[in-house]
Amino acid sequence: MNTLLIILKIFPLVLAAVKAVEEAIPLPGQGKKKLDLVLDVLKSAYDASTELTSGFSWEKLVTAVVPMIERIVALHNALGLFQKSTSAASKA
Repeated sequence: MNTLLIILKIFPLVLAAVKAVEEAIPLPGQGKKKLDLVLDVLKSAYDASTELTSGFSWEKLVTAVVPMIERIVALHNALGLFQKSTSAASKA
């Protein structure tokens, strides 16, 4: 239950980080670099939080957060909230 509560507490941070990275780097095909940046931001928050560091390991957090990020990105893409490159459309 403690893990669930911590995950729910960090969800807004994860969501905000994903949105901020996508707004800052709206380039298609850069998912790995964007994910790495989001994880770097989360690592900084993790290192600064005694609640997180005492709750579970960084590896356990990554295991929980990466699928969360993937779902956030997939939903935003499905809803058209993240801009797609128009170069492919203009070539068609």
